[in-house]
Amino acid sequence: MSGTTAWACTYTDFPLVEIRPDRPVRVWPNQVRGAKALAIHGERVAFYGGYGEEVDRLTRGELTEASVEPTDVGLLTLPDGHLPGRRRAVSRGSRIYVQAEPFTAWGVVDLSS
Repeated sequence: MSGTTAWACTYTDFPLVEIRPDRPVRVWPNQVRGAKALAIHGERVAFYGGYGEEVDRLTRGELTEASVEPTDVGLLTLPDGHLPGRRRAVSRGSRIYVQAEPFTAWGVVDLSS
């Protein structure tokens, strides 16, 4: 959710869905599967997570009129360079928050910066 706009990436085809009170629902086809969190800022989007070996995947992309176009894919790492391992992930607006075990601090990915 961002202000009065809600975003979702729903199972099984994982389209990106925008729900706003002031206009019809918009849907973009999307190739990124299994994301656990997503961030939106303007036309930029980021998806965090996936299935199996893609659990730490961070995919950035651009919204076009027709679809979500991935621009780059990598792994989200902690400041020390390690993968998060067991973690919690939540998102709101332009930010994805990740808390790795032992769950004492949050890291932030922010598309607006």
